[in-house]
Amino acid sequence: MKPGPDRLVINRETLISRRTATLLLGSCLLGPVQAVAATAPSPLANEIVARSQLSAGDPARLMRVFDKARRGESITLGVIGGSITEGAFASTKKSSYPGRVLDWWRAQFPRCDIRMVNAGAGGTGSMYGALRVANDLLSSRPDFVIVEFAVNDNWTDGEAFEGLVRQILAQSDLPAVLLLFMMWEKGGNDQAMQAKVGAHYHLPMVSFRDALWPEIEAGRLKWSDYIVDTVHPTDAGHAAAARLITAMCDKALRTGPAREPKAESALPLPLVSDAFQHVRWLEAAALDPVRNEGWRLDLNDKGTAAWSSATASGRIAFDWSGTGLVVVFSDPAVNPRRIRFSVDGAPLQTLDALKQPKRPILVLAQNLAQGPHIVELQCTDDGNNDEAATDIRLRGIASIGVARD
Repeated sequence: MKPGPDRLVINRETLISRRTATLLLGSCLLGPVQAVAATAPSPLANEIVARSQLSAGDPARLMRVFDKARRGESITLGVIGGSITEGAFASTKKSSYPGRVLDWWRAQFPRCDIRMVNAGAGGTGSMYGALRVANDLLSSRPDFVIVEFAVNDNWTDGEAFEGLVRQILAQSDLPAVLLLFMMWEKGGNDQAMQAKVGAHYHLPMVSFRDALWPEIEAGRLKWSDYIVDTVHPTDAGHAAAARLITAMCDKALRTGPAREPKAESALPLPLVSDAFQHVRWLEAAALDPVRNEGWRLDLNDKGTAAWSSATASGRIAFDWSGTGLVVVFSDPAVNPRRIRFSVDGAPLQTLDALKQPKRPILVLAQNLAQGPHIVELQCTDDGNNDEAATDIRLRGIASIGVARD
């Protein structure tokens, strides 16, 4: 699969593409998202909606949620994704696609107490999603989850996306999962990679790209009616995404009584890997160095903790356990040639030796023996003065392939 776009960082752990960096600098990453209302064109034709319905998958889990709603029990909906899911550029919270999906569920089941947990985080992809989903979403025990990362992922994210999906499906409450594929300019996205995962787990899949791009390319619909910039939907775009999702739900709702879905133990073997299904994410404040020469724990102006090096020769080491390790930096100016790392005493190497997208979330190690390991990080000045080292900020580390309890 060909590489996705290079990534830039604006603040904290936020990861965005070059396509959207300039636009987002003044909006959702540095302050409240500016709402952009749009006059909705005519309703989407039935054939356009039908084209979006890539696969109904196995609807058993979704119909099980409908059965619960019919009984009048409380329902929790969940969404996880990037800035689109967060609601960027929707004129109101209710105008975003999650808000509209919530309205549809409440209209179908007026006797039900239905709430929405929105775990969208602007500019982040499924790798970071796999690290935070347990705390940000699964702790709320959702019944139905929409996953939207098709415009944020890169060619290296297949394992992470699969691990994210497996984490959700493995919950004891057996939540239903639906994959949503949005698009960036010229109809691009990472749908091909993610759809393979969806097919492997027999998930419902909906493609905003497949529905709208042929119409836009042919001139029958206007890009600006549905997309504000190169990726973020207008109100009409959010409405279209919601309609495509609810069309899939509506079909399942009318299918009939649910059969009992498979239990967690019956999850199929991983398509690629289950390493990101078993993760342990530790933010900087929870990290306890086993060695520290010249690093300090501090807070940025938003109160986010990070470890930073006070000198160009600072070294720090942490112990961890698992078969792989992911590090997350928070500074936009991370130069991969300026940080060297070592795992379990191996020779130091620079981050730019890793064949991964240029972004501050990097896999340092994989396929190690299960058990305890040590990672060491060292700053270099790259021929500059010591002050250049102080822009290195370690946001946290994550063990992947963690041993199961």
